Amino acid sequence: MLLKYGLLVLAYLLGSIPFSVILGRKFRGIDVREHGSGNPGGTNSLRFLGKSIGYSVLILDGLKAGLIVLLIQLEVFDGSTLFNPLAYGVAAAFGHVYSVYIKFKGGKAVAATVGIMIAYNPLFAFIMMFAFLISLRIFKYVSASSTIAVATGFILGIFAWISGSMISFVGMVSLEPNTYSVALYLGLLLLLVAFRHKKNFQNIKNGVEPKVKLFDKKKVNSN
Repeated sequence: MLLKYGLLVLAYLLGSIPFSVILGRKFRGIDVREHGSGNPGGTNSLRFLGKSIGYSVLILDGLKAGLIVLLIQLEVFDGSTLFNPLAYGVAAAFGHVYSVYIKFKGGKAVAATVGIMIAYNPLFAFIMMFAFLISLRIFKYVSASSTIAVATGFILGIFAWISGSMISFVGMVSLEPNTYSVALYLGLLLLLVAFRHKKNFQNIKNGVEPKVKLFDKKKVNSN
């Protein structure tokens, strides 16, 4: 019982570590929260801390969120006494968004969700990232594409609940009958990510959200 709930607290505390703030101050001498959108997440870090620090933040945000999930999947802990591994991922994602170390004002949980899904089911993560790239190619909005990617994961969770099995790189994995936890936790991640992007959705509606041109070919001067 202690381990079951103690890991939730640990996951939250790990998820709360603000790597963008830590690395920005240490290596660039700036607080990323004072620049751009003010969001201490990967995208703002890429814009104002540079690619090396920005990508490091993205990777570390994914690792901190997926660590407990991965350890459970590797059976480091007795899984029979714990919640579904995704529950600990959700706790880490909430820690990232509502970080106790920076007055509960954190990121938007996109990189955290990627880390969680890679640790839990790499094929789910692959499909979600594919959905992200396709959406970004079509709509050109990172915020909308990120939300669509997480929504894709939720749909996969619904399928797992209804079918009683889950796709993976090793084939179909049978689940307990009427399993709803996968869909439940992916639904919570979707709500969290969508809520954190509500300002971006308003910006899209107002036509002021920055667009990203992915795979667009540069025009070649034939003269």
